[in-house]
Amino acid sequence: MNTRRLATKGVALVAALALGLTGCGTGTGADAPAGDGGTATGAAAASSAAADARAELSAAARKLNQQSVKMQLTSPIINGSGAMDPATRTGDMTMKMGPEGTFRILMLGNDVYLKVTGMPGMPKKWMHMDATKLGRSGQLNLMPDGDPGGAKQMADSVVDVEETAPGSYSGTLDYTRTKPDDKAIQDLGDKARAVPFTARVDDQGRLVEFAIDTQVLHESLGTMVTTYSGFGAPVSVRKPAAGDTQEAPQELIESLGS
Repeated sequence: MNTRRLATKGVALVAALALGLTGCGTGTGADAPAGDGGTATGAAAASSAAADARAELSAAARKLNQQSVKMQLTSPIINGSGAMDPATRTGDMTMKMGPEGTFRILMLGNDVYLKVTGMPGMPKKWMHMDATKLGRSGQLNLMPDGDPGGAKQMADSVVDVEETAPGSYSGTLDYTRTKPDDKAIQDLGDKARAVPFTARVDDQGRLVEFAIDTQVLHESLGTMVTTYSGFGAPVSVRKPAAGDTQEAPQELIESLGS
């Protein structure tokens, strides 16, 4: 089995999933408003606005932990869709990576099932893994305990943030804050510390779009856009049949763990 190649592609897969669900921030270095000649007053106002924007975006992200949601991800090299329910810890995601194949991931509690099609040398069956052995930062641990929708990761990755229009935000994220032990992130160096993003929140305060300019990580990546919809809709995930399932190789589990 070509598990080494799968593990390499798993890094790209998880980057798509994690980047779509985490990170935020922006520069707040807007000019201080005129009046009173008070530099300190202007700085305080800018600081207050930034704090408000951060709180609003964090609240919108936290809603991803509160109810089921459908997701759609688009980028020049990875496209995907799926749904997850934090309450029941169930999820179904499909990621298409062009000529590198298609990854489908099912999650039912602590059971993760991965199936890869279109990649030579991969098994036809579903590969089962225990999510508890993947760690909080594990690449296939879609809904870690305590932060199933990725809201905490988003808040933790904030560098700066500003509201550019009602319900619209822009900023930068520091990806090393949420994946400090991830070798793939470490290899990116300072590039991973200032990744631009934009976000939109609907009239109910829910995060509905998160776009990350991942070309700062590599020019081929372009912009990765994740949209959220179908809030509260039932998510049904069926466990693969036993005859169509095998345990994932230990090499793969170690490669995709935290």
